[in-house]
Amino acid sequence: MEWNYQTIQRDGFDFLIAQNKTNGPNLYWLGSALYYPRVIPEEMASQYHITVVDHRGFANRIDPTPENESMYDLDVVLDDFHFFQNHLQIPACTILGHSGHGYMALTYAKKYPNRVTKLVMVATGPNHGVPLLERETYFVSFATEERKEKHRQLQNKFQYLIESHPEGLPNFFNLFCVSQDALGFYDLKMDSTHLWDGVRTNKLAFDYLFGNVFANINVETYLQSLKHPIKLILGKYDFQVAPYYTWDTIIERFPGVKRTVLDQCGHLPFFEDPNQFVQIMDSE
Repeated sequence: MEWNYQTIQRDGFDFLIAQNKTNGPNLYWLGSALYYPRVIPEEMASQYHITVVDHRGFANRIDPTPENESMYDLDVVLDDFHFFQNHLQIPACTILGHSGHGYMALTYAKKYPNRVTKLVMVATGPNHGVPLLERETYFVSFATEERKEKHRQLQNKFQYLIESHPEGLPNFFNLFCVSQDALGFYDLKMDSTHLWDGVRTNKLAFDYLFGNVFANINVETYLQSLKHPIKLILGKYDFQVAPYYTWDTIIERFPGVKRTVLDQCGHLPFFEDPNQFVQIMDSE
């Protein structure tokens, strides 16, 4: 699938935007416009007109002034998405957030309900705080010895890279993500190195949003005010975020949230089982 790329300058950042050429329903995808087109399967790209937009954690910062956390305030990030949706003339449509970006999609639907018709959260836990602690227990009890050994090998390799660069490991975030492959992919042969090639990150943005804001977010506060159809799509072999069952008590209170757990998928179910993923997306 061919993607068209453009860069939009806003508030001291160069944001990359990726759009495919399919004349299908609009799908507004939040995250990295360089990374996600590499993992969005043909089955989705041929059916939806997809717009993928950077958030400030991935955008190229061009402002020479010192960074501060206020630059990455969640409301500011949501306002970026709103600006892009209007600037690109994307009508109200399905919004999708994967992993921590699921919280961005959730809060965007709350702040701009008229710009969203359906909310899809993929591989997103209840938050990045206490529920996240359960993933270690889940990994120990559910993962095979082969998976555990692959994870040990990847961690040893990553630790060696860190120790080999006392001045600081270049592309730390990218290499860290690769070191999590045994936690994130059902297929143990998967090597995600090529998927992260050239992807840049702003460390303060991730530290603040993913390590602070999303560690304390209360998804129920947002769910109780949303009127949109909500789909939660999770992988049974996802050991990178809180396990699928940590949603149980929330799902009981919010029956409008339609949760699906894909049996042979990890952290990227759209990548590992695209046909079933698209069926879930299209279902009522």
